[in-house]
Amino acid sequence: MKKALFKQVAGSLLLTAGLLASGAASAQTTLTFNADGNADFTAAHAWSADTNIDTYLFDVDMTSWATGTAVVGRTVINGARVENYAITDIQFFWEDAGGTRMDLETVFDTTGGIVFYPVDPLNAGAYGFTVTGNTLAANTGGIYTGTLNLAPVPEPTVFAMLGVGIGLLAFTARRKTDTKLG
Repeated sequence: MKKALFKQVAGSLLLTAGLLASGAASAQTTLTFNADGNADFTAAHAWSADTNIDTYLFDVDMTSWATGTAVVGRTVINGARVENYAITDIQFFWEDAGGTRMDLETVFDTTGGIVFYPVDPLNAGAYGFTVTGNTLAANTGGIYTGTLNLAPVPEPTVFAMLGVGIGLLAFTARRKTDTKLG
């Protein structure tokens, strides 16, 4: 009986050690959008020298532009506020029905804040993005948070109706000018 218990404990310890030494931490989350087309995402990571890769999945019902922003957390160390997490890349992808992912051309800009978006609008389908980063301060964790916004792309008929409406306004304005005065 002691031998069986020892095997179970040893197996658990080996499994735990393997998980702790497994390199990059990874998480996967499905985003839910509110009525305004916004979805919030966040991740907190314990200190590690390894890279963290978090995956966020979402569905698009109609052709839409996607734009995201993110901020990293700060920690007070020796009286100074320092960033506790660094986002090094964000990459959008499209996922087919079989689960195969294809990277999309993505803009990742850290000038004046973190902004990211796919270059082209997203058609109806399954999409996601990965956030790659790491904790910065030894023995402290790190956190980031962000928002992804989906804005529908107007259909060509919307532009046609807008053009007709402006044309009708111009026509009626022209008819109302008084030729007697001028």
